[in-house]
Amino acid sequence: MELAFPGLIFLTSSIPLKFDTDGYTTFFQPAAGEASSLEHVLVLTNIQVQLFGLGSIQGVSLFNSIRVPEKFKAPEIYDGRQDLGGKRVLILMLNGWGDMIRIQPALRAFYEKAKSSVAPPGITLGCNWVHNFPYPGVPFVHDVRPNIITLKELSEFDLLINLIDVNHQRSMHKSMKDLCLEIMKLNGEDQETFLPSITPDTARVARFKPVLEQIKADSGKKLLCVNWKSRFSHKNAQPSLFFEVVKELSKEYQAVLFKDAVPAKIMQQEIDANDCPVMNLSYLINDYHDTIAALSLMDAFVSVDTGIVHAAGALGVPGVALFGPFPPATHVSDYPSVTGFRAEYEGKTCSGPCLETHRGCGEVNYSQNVMSPCFQAITPEKIVEIFESTINKLNKYSKRAAVAA
Repeated sequence: MELAFPGLIFLTSSIPLKFDTDGYTTFFQPAAGEASSLEHVLVLTNIQVQLFGLGSIQGVSLFNSIRVPEKFKAPEIYDGRQDLGGKRVLILMLNGWGDMIRIQPALRAFYEKAKSSVAPPGITLGCNWVHNFPYPGVPFVHDVRPNIITLKELSEFDLLINLIDVNHQRSMHKSMKDLCLEIMKLNGEDQETFLPSITPDTARVARFKPVLEQIKADSGKKLLCVNWKSRFSHKNAQPSLFFEVVKELSKEYQAVLFKDAVPAKIMQQEIDANDCPVMNLSYLINDYHDTIAALSLMDAFVSVDTGIVHAAGALGVPGVALFGPFPPATHVSDYPSVTGFRAEYEGKTCSGPCLETHRGCGEVNYSQNVMSPCFQAITPEKIVEIFESTINKLNKYSKRAAVAA
């Protein structure tokens, strides 16, 4: 029997392979001899093949279809018509950490659609954030595993949904959540609307709390998480912009920073060079679950478009998210506590938003070492104005809610 799936590639290899994706490593050992069993055939998407450059590796063979035994049980591609009751569903995705938070409502809506069946579906996410999955233990996700699997592992599922393409699609009007809802055939249905929500690990919060409470006591100020650096250079802001914001807010807020080790070191050099009162607490952070715990203790935040924005929004922490390449409406409209603001940049080649996801900024010829000029169109005064408006709006809402209660 010949097996093929739209967008999926089958891989065999005569050499060992190692795939590193966001803190998780998948190892693949070739079959002994010439024959390949189901355990020695990998299933990847065509996007993953491109990202890992697998087509140029000697010893690696790629196939759009592959012959399997007649008794092989292949999952169906979900098209919205199959009964989900009791079915084992594999959802493939390749998202950023913040994107995992953004699409959470779509995953929950998919589960809610079928949970009234005799038996709810068992949903497995094949993703890249296996160790740092941002909402573990939720009832609508039953398992999390790497998004590179063997053909034998694929046969364990009844239905297959591929969301990996979503991470590379661009839209002025549709969010990543909207695109996922379309693929899962939930768009246009009368369904309950969910907001992203994450819960910090209580033990981690307890570890951070004394440190952060002491900073608040010593400074007599609230805590403001600041972040001017993303995973992609074209989404970074110039440090000087943030330092001006920090100084403007310094009477009421002590600025703190939580980042991974490598960017934290660079950002500390920038802090030192500008003699800015930002406390770099990145030494406390070991993984993204630590970041969530620390953010839950913040009074507010100001950040460029990155995972910190989505974690803060899902935690209900108030603040401002600054955007260059993307319109805020498609990224942070699901977070009531977050105000998104986009740089109205006009350049030689770009009038923004460019919707560029990975390559970088066209204004600097897509260089990964040169900062995008996008955020030069934003003044620190404007950021402070939006920040104060956001805090005041939420304070008024909280007071009205308290009176109503």
